Amino acid sequence: MKGVNVEIMGQNLVVASDAGDEWVRSVAETVDERIRQLRESGQTVSSVNLAILAALNFADELERLKKQHRELIDRIAAINNRLGAAIEGTRG
Repeated sequence: MKGVNVEIMGQNLVVASDAGDEWVRSVAETVDERIRQLRESGQTVSSVNLAILAALNFADELERLKKQHRELIDRIAAINNRLGAAIEGTRG
């Protein structure tokens, strides 16, 4: 696993990842942009607080996406069951 140089909140970091340089840079840019948005909103001054708020924002987004994903999987399974029943009904 090699390191990729990125900058977040003006800090140069080396991030180790197997995902590829461009992916790591893209994720770092997303984090930096979210922190910049929080800073511009005037919600906090402390770098630590900005990082915590960004982490909370990302965690909230992740949990909402997980919920949506579960709901979609459940809907697909229900449709699959209905289609299966319909196919079996036409064979009988």
